[in-house]
Amino acid sequence: MRLLSFFLLFSFSSGLFAATQTKPANPDEMVKQFSKMHEQLMPIVAVADMFYGCHLNKAQEQYTLEFLINDMDKELLATKLSECLGEENLASDNALNYGIKACFSDQMSHLPDDEQQKNIEQVDNVLAELPRSERQKSFTQCVNNQTLKYLGN
Repeated sequence: MRLLSFFLLFSFSSGLFAATQTKPANPDEMVKQFSKMHEQLMPIVAVADMFYGCHLNKAQEQYTLEFLINDMDKELLATKLSECLGEENLASDNALNYGIKACFSDQMSHLPDDEQQKNIEQVDNVLAELPRSERQKSFTQCVNNQTLKYLGN
């Protein structure tokens, strides 16, 4: 696990550290710094996914996930999610489903539109059948992977 963490850290941030460090960085410190950055970004990615999915569902003005994660004020993002969810809260099934749908949509963004649509329909079908615990695991794993992507940006 330590080797994997170091590899991920090196892959995503070697350029950043090379540009800012004048002496060799301690690998343990690099892993700790990467882990902290990952831990801080994960909840932002999760909220951004829920908001993005909610917006997709309600066909409101669209933002990109990259903008929501990297540029939107975090307080504003939380407020907009709350407004979009209305009477529901972050723990609701709909909020979880919005998050899953948005996360998978982001992972499939490189595919042609028709293939994306087909895959999203499959996601919708699976969501209707999966128990909440399995949907929560899926969302957590998807957000974890997505966070790694956005740490690299």
